[in-house]
Amino acid sequence: MTEDAVGGPHGVAGETTGAAERLARVVAPTDSTARALLRMGRQLARDGREYAPRLREVWETASDPIEAQPRYSDWLARQRGDRSRFEERTELGHFADRRVPLEVFVLAEGPGKGLTATLESLLGQWHTDWTATIVAAAPVADPEDPRLRVVDAGTSAAQRMAQCLLDGDPDAHLIVLEAGDRLEPDHLHEVASAAWDRPTAELIHWDDDLVLRRGSTEPSFRPSWSPELLLSANPLGRSFALRRRRLAAAGGIDPGSGDGMWWALLLALDLAEDEVARIPRVLVHLVRRPQVAPAAGAAIVAAALESAGRRAEVVPAGTAVRVRWPLAAPPHVTVIIPTRHNVEMLDTCLPSLATTDYPSFDVLIVDNGGRTPAAEQWYVENAQGLDVEVIWWDEEFNYSRVNNVAAARARGEVLLFLNDDTEVVDPDWMTEMVGWTEQPGIGLVGLQLLDGEGRIQHGGVVIGVGGFADHLFLGLPPHTSTMFGSTDWYRNTLSVTGACVAVQRSLFEQVGGFDERFVLCGSDVVLGLDMRFLGRRNLVTPMVRVKHLESVTRGTSVPSGDFYASYWRYQKYLRGGDPYFSPSLSNRTGAPELSRRNEIPAIETVGPLLGRNFAPFRQTSTSHESELLARTCRADDDLVASVRALHAARSGHLDIGSINWYFPDIDSPFYGGINTALRIADHLLRTRGVHSRFVIQGDPNPEFFRSALAAAFPALLASEIHFLRGPDDPDLERIPYADVSIATLWVTAYTVARATNTARKFYLIQDFEPSFYPAGTNYALCEESYLLGLHGLCNTQRLLDIMVREYRATGGAFMPAVDPQVFHDRDRRPLDHDGPVTVFMYARPGHWRNCWEIAEPALVAVKRRFGSDVRIVTAGSWATPDDRGLGIEHLGMLDYRDTGELYRRCDIGIALTLSAHPSYLPLELMACGTPVVAFDNPAGDWILRDGLNAVRCRRTVDALAEAVGGLVDDPGRRVALGAAASRTIADRFASWPEALDEVHAILSDPDGWLGPARGAAFP
Repeated sequence: MTEDAVGGPHGVAGETTGAAERLARVVAPTDSTARALLRMGRQLARDGREYAPRLREVWETASDPIEAQPRYSDWLARQRGDRSRFEERTELGHFADRRVPLEVFVLAEGPGKGLTATLESLLGQWHTDWTATIVAAAPVADPEDPRLRVVDAGTSAAQRMAQCLLDGDPDAHLIVLEAGDRLEPDHLHEVASAAWDRPTAELIHWDDDLVLRRGSTEPSFRPSWSPELLLSANPLGRSFALRRRRLAAAGGIDPGSGDGMWWALLLALDLAEDEVARIPRVLVHLVRRPQVAPAAGAAIVAAALESAGRRAEVVPAGTAVRVRWPLAAPPHVTVIIPTRHNVEMLDTCLPSLATTDYPSFDVLIVDNGGRTPAAEQWYVENAQGLDVEVIWWDEEFNYSRVNNVAAARARGEVLLFLNDDTEVVDPDWMTEMVGWTEQPGIGLVGLQLLDGEGRIQHGGVVIGVGGFADHLFLGLPPHTSTMFGSTDWYRNTLSVTGACVAVQRSLFEQVGGFDERFVLCGSDVVLGLDMRFLGRRNLVTPMVRVKHLESVTRGTSVPSGDFYASYWRYQKYLRGGDPYFSPSLSNRTGAPELSRRNEIPAIETVGPLLGRNFAPFRQTSTSHESELLARTCRADDDLVASVRALHAARSGHLDIGSINWYFPDIDSPFYGGINTALRIADHLLRTRGVHSRFVIQGDPNPEFFRSALAAAFPALLASEIHFLRGPDDPDLERIPYADVSIATLWVTAYTVARATNTARKFYLIQDFEPSFYPAGTNYALCEESYLLGLHGLCNTQRLLDIMVREYRATGGAFMPAVDPQVFHDRDRRPLDHDGPVTVFMYARPGHWRNCWEIAEPALVAVKRRFGSDVRIVTAGSWATPDDRGLGIEHLGMLDYRDTGELYRRCDIGIALTLSAHPSYLPLELMACGTPVVAFDNPAGDWILRDGLNAVRCRRTVDALAEAVGGLVDDPGRRVALGAAASRTIADRFASWPEALDEVHAILSDPDGWLGPARGAAFP
């Protein structure tokens, strides 16, 4: 079924008999809500309804009603820790040998009942390994608990506390309370868990609320570490734990500045993002929060900037602090305005722009409304004295391309993209934005935009809110104090709206500008994510006013293709959350509200919009699944004979001009076997002009699959896409002819064996797939696919040797490679650096073949042995319950490009596979100069040599722990192995074009290919 036929006679209505439908019933039964969501999502993608109504339908179709905004007391009760779970894990020994020194300081300025409440909350902590010092200005009875001590403060409790904070274990994490503060019973457990999991964390912070007579109220939720926010306010108060050594390096605290001492301390610490951990839970109920007047805050910020050698004018700004950056030589700015000759909007925009007091800028307008003498004359008469140039756009409108073309023509050192439906209110708006673009570490700079009624229209982009993304503080009045802080603060965000954004031209060009796969919406968000990849932070400033009437220009309609493109770029945050938002807040709106019971996670919200189910995968093996596969994957002697007869009749050289690729599905085009298949198709198109057609065995969803092609290999975007229900689908006969048909997973081999519209049949074999299953039906059916007579196109010579020796196959092989743009050892961290040794493990516990059940206890043993001297991180589609406190930090799903950067910061990589192909992970780690620990699997002899470029060990917990521990203990060995690993990849596996050079020859004449594959033999 072609994509044009979706919904027609061979569309959804005809799905009731095929394998895809039967498998879908297992995951989402026909009458279930999940099934309804999937069907609704596909329909919505086809009919192009507006985004907001689509999203409401997803929420309203949820199986469990989403509650109205809850009372805070009810919400807090649901968020509290689970004591039974803690006790269960304690009995299992999860927290044994956890060495995290915690010291609590209680400031008691005078007598009162507050101190009793604080001590009771301390003594009620689940985690019992702590000490506390009571710094008292009035007499306090000696406590009976040996963990408590009392220090007589004399005339100044704050001054005495400042001295006590500096005395003791430099590795201790220090927490300061005031008498009357009350800790949640799992507070210290959560802090100890965060410190144990993240030994690089110098500061750990959490959320809090206030204790009043009527109970806890006024919660304060925090984003992840936001250096620029800290210049306008102290968002943390004193709700943090800090290592003593870092406190000492910052010079301690100055009690003379009152509550401002905490703000001054946070500024003096100058922390990197990796040195801060956030616990997004309310863990303490404060008797009061630190209060600093704006004038005093301005003095604190000014002193911190002066100490850092940064020149600025710092002034109070309402309840916040404003920093004005002087521009000794203001860079020239080009303002880029796309418009459809909307003169009603331009009549407001251009005169307001003319009030700008910035000394050097020009305006470049891209008009796609049609070039006419009248239109040209309008600009002559309405330029408002501005330096205006007009580009007349006669191509199909694409917001990203329009702006990229204008940026290439622009004269400015700073590019400022501006919508035509904006109105400048404050003349110094451009000075404010440009000043921030000049600051170190800054990428995009946006403004807090106001709508026509003066409410906040944009306060920064929040991914995973309102579906794909939403505006922070949307609809709130300016100067509002919220449970997420004040709208008057600077905000670090993942991105900012393209309606008003400034960026240095050099940075814009470095990331390649706006992503032109987005037609209207999303490319501005991705531009911010690209800045993050460069190590830059994006900023929204609320200090100047510009209005934006978004709905006037385009309403709320979004091209459906932009949804799919957004998914591939946003998915890291759709799954793991926006670090600059809070999981305690509702994901239904950018205006901070408490999260609701049964709120649908972001990834599960967008799934139905894309016609996909993004629930975590966990491998299973059931008789029902086996019965389904047995009915679907059918073959007899006649079928096999027909395949062999076809090959015999078409033996010898065949000119290859077209390929039909048979895919089971595409979860991600960036990883594993699917990526290799797409890479081969891309390579053959670019080097040989071979056109590929993709036949997907699954529910029709052409836009999703086409967006997957575009995301990874844009050259394949125009390829035909067809859909089949499975090997038994009668539409198989209607798939157009191709010279070669290639199966990519064993279930598709049965489909290719039945195909009649091809001259030659191949099976792209990238692992010994029967080993994915226990002995039984699935194993048998999978292994039988190797005996269907298909030629083998094998990823590694070893797999080809197995196919020839065990299954009498013919064909050829290629050796894998890595993407050198992502996986390389340039600028990698030295393997003998100071600080914790970082160990990496790919975490996919839902897949049996990743051996997580061996890896986890081995990693825990390593952590217990080395403590804070080792940091263990995992990344991947984590599918097990949250196990904080084991000493393993879970990073979740990463952007493809992030993986290379992560590997270059790791000192040891673990790659555990048992099958005949060791996966790409060891190659990618080695390319980044990271020593690899792997099981002693002979299948890896072509790449991994024990003691030369890797460490191989027995397949047991003890052996793995010993192997990893040996490398942690020996930096010289790490350096030698890392260098050898890097050379192995550079010498043999660093070029995909070279690796795939013989694929065309194999497809053209599999019987005549002599081999072996280039790079197969270890030198």
